[in-house]
Amino acid sequence: MTVLNVLIIDDDPESLRLLGESLPDEIEGSTVRWEQCGIFDEALQRIVERRFDVVATDIYLDRAAKEPVRGDTQGVRVLNEIRDRRFCPVLLFTDGTFPTEPPEGPFLKYADKSPGNSQIVEKLGALIRTGIPGLAHRLHDELDSTSGSYLWQFLDSNWSALEAGGLTQPDVLDRLVHRRASVQLGRLENSEDGLTEHPHVEGAEFYLQPRIAAELRLGQILLRDGEYRVVLTPHCHLVAQPGQTDPRAEYVLTARTETAAALFERIPLQGSSAERRLDELRRRIQSPAGFGQPAGRYWFLPGFLAMPNLYVDLLQLESLPIQAALEDWQSFAVLDVPFAEAFQSCFVRLYSAVGLPTLNPERLPDLGQSPGTP
Repeated sequence: MTVLNVLIIDDDPESLRLLGESLPDEIEGSTVRWEQCGIFDEALQRIVERRFDVVATDIYLDRAAKEPVRGDTQGVRVLNEIRDRRFCPVLLFTDGTFPTEPPEGPFLKYADKSPGNSQIVEKLGALIRTGIPGLAHRLHDELDSTSGSYLWQFLDSNWSALEAGGLTQPDVLDRLVHRRASVQLGRLENSEDGLTEHPHVEGAEFYLQPRIAAELRLGQILLRDGEYRVVLTPHCHLVAQPGQTDPRAEYVLTARTETAAALFERIPLQGSSAERRLDELRRRIQSPAGFGQPAGRYWFLPGFLAMPNLYVDLLQLESLPIQAALEDWQSFAVLDVPFAEAFQSCFVRLYSAVGLPTLNPERLPDLGQSPGTP
């Protein structure tokens, strides 16, 4: 069972005592460890120094008139402090009037301090049901474990060699640890045989969003008026090199897309049984897609957020001026490693294929015959 650390803030000592006595030790299948704080400034300091999975706070200073007063939305102040530092769902509660801003969302809830605190428990349950508090808790634990094992198992035993190669500088070590942690957390899973690659991925794992840089890059998905394009130009041609003010390329090569629904209507799935149709569907979503002429023409993009399932058509290419691509097109997302490289590989294979005349096997009688065969 996941154990969640929840900070609860209320500067009214009696309200804080009643909250501590009435709030349950388990919500939505998670054990809750409550930590109380009766001073807003002290609570802010704890948030700076420590990590909490959820923060629940009164909105106003303790006073008779529970109405919004300029400068007295202490709970919103706590929320803004959290948002500036880390991710942590927040519950704002009061027995007065809620502020008009910010609005409720999946990770921010408002609750009345009703008798028995039933609405506080209900709204905390809604925050926990998103799965994010438990996920963030496990992520921090896994990150500690991943970084710790890497430091002990690799860096400790190879320190002298790394030091000799000038690889123990703080900035280099920082990148080494981050890279190892990102690979292990994102691409590996624990099994009986140790760490292994994830056998499957979800469509959302193809993409990075929001964009990771202002420049265009290979695998960038551009959007304009409902049309999606994918960038094929290598990243090194799209950025200004050291000592230069402009990128190497004046134009960016893009490939057009077509919705999977439209393409499947033109080229329907074949097969009389569900199993055979599923086999064909597997071929159609592989890299490159196993249908269309010539072979390797299509590359599948799984749907993501508002983007439907798409096929990139590598026969429909168009170059755009870099400035137009940056200003006239929205950067929707970018293909992550290794999907961007796989996409580029399919493009290269399609356009660099070399046809050869076919050899006549009848002119090669010695091939495929056992010694002594007449």
